[in-house]
Amino acid sequence: MTKRFNHILFTLAISALFSAVSCTRQAPVASLPLSDNTRLYSAAIDSICGPGADSLFAICSTSWLMTGNGPFSVTVYVSGNGRFSLPYSVTADLDLMDESAGPILTGTVSVKAAEGRYTPVKLSLGKLNPGFYQVSVAGQALSFNVGVNPELVVSPADAPEDFDDFWAATLSELASVPMDAVMTEVPEHSSAQRTCYEVRIPSIGGAVMGGRIYIPVAEGKYPVRLEYMGYGAEPFWHDPDAAPDRIEFLVSVRDQGIFKEGQSEWIDRGLDSRENFYYRGAFCDVARAVDFVCSLPQADTARIFACGDSQGGAFTWISAALTGKLRAIAPSVPFLGDYPDYARIVWWPMHEVFEHADAQGIARADLLDMMRYFDVKNFTPRISCPVYMAFGLQDPTCPPHTNFAEYNLVNAEKQYLCVPWCGHAMWAEPSWAWEREEFFKKF
Repeated sequence: MTKRFNHILFTLAISALFSAVSCTRQAPVASLPLSDNTRLYSAAIDSICGPGADSLFAICSTSWLMTGNGPFSVTVYVSGNGRFSLPYSVTADLDLMDESAGPILTGTVSVKAAEGRYTPVKLSLGKLNPGFYQVSVAGQALSFNVGVNPELVVSPADAPEDFDDFWAATLSELASVPMDAVMTEVPEHSSAQRTCYEVRIPSIGGAVMGGRIYIPVAEGKYPVRLEYMGYGAEPFWHDPDAAPDRIEFLVSVRDQGIFKEGQSEWIDRGLDSRENFYYRGAFCDVARAVDFVCSLPQADTARIFACGDSQGGAFTWISAALTGKLRAIAPSVPFLGDYPDYARIVWWPMHEVFEHADAQGIARADLLDMMRYFDVKNFTPRISCPVYMAFGLQDPTCPPHTNFAEYNLVNAEKQYLCVPWCGHAMWAEPSWAWEREEFFKKF
């Protein structure tokens, strides 16, 4: 219980730490010529390492994503005056929620610090298998994630035998629901360049999906950008003049986005069966969004693109997998994947889902068996378009392991961007926004 509680506290702390674009800074003892987005500061360490120690920090760096055979190491910087010992440990991410598992490596480094400066201290990590690890220094004073050979992370697809039949039948049911889209112009968010509409479209199960779409006023055929939203994210308005050369559709699935009315939980709904699970309908809404834009006379159906962060990243994968109509996709920090391993790394949402299932008398094995029909990694082998995936190495919400569980099963052209200092807030990263735009320009 202690390990789980400590990890929950760490997750909350690191979530707050990385909610901004770059690492949050505390006041340093002495400055170093580093840009603001490369510093990760810890609390003081004198109580742990002794009176000679003061504080430490690590430099967020792409070197934290390691390749090759090792042995590997990372460097931290320590301030103080005199000699003291600096303890550290390394824990595999898949052990973070296991109360019986301990660190795979512990060590202590002797430090000779000089007053008024930071002393670099090399922490030897040894040889590590492909995966992601939490390095903790001076107890939990400073903890951060590193990765090793991520493209070799193995989390095999575990789709049920009737996975394809289930989704073929589900999409057939969706196709039987008339599109009957209602587009309502929103003049205050339109311009001479593009017209904004709020869209409402019937979907499977009697639900409604839709969103906000911006269509160029000038006649012609235009590429389409679908943007899928994060879990419970608030809808926003695009600048109608910002991208006059494309159609942009901010998609809202059922009960979220423009349809959200005081709701905060969706993944806990309909756990009793694959037919009732919330994401059966939501994935249909994702596919319906693609079909809708393809029906627009202004759409260049050979250039349909999709992007999104977190739940929106998952929906981006699904949009390509279920429709086969996407020219290229750019998911980031994708959610809703690799459920069994997810539960081994972070508490939310899987253990919350477990609690809801327990309360309904649903056995864990039956629950996980049902969720295989909705695990994003089981869809990614279907993807045939180019993919650019982004992830934050410090992400405590959608861990990098689960991102690569999906990415490594894609057989199409693919690439990824690692932002080592970023947590879950990839949408706030200017580098990703730029990289994504340059990627889509290729097509």
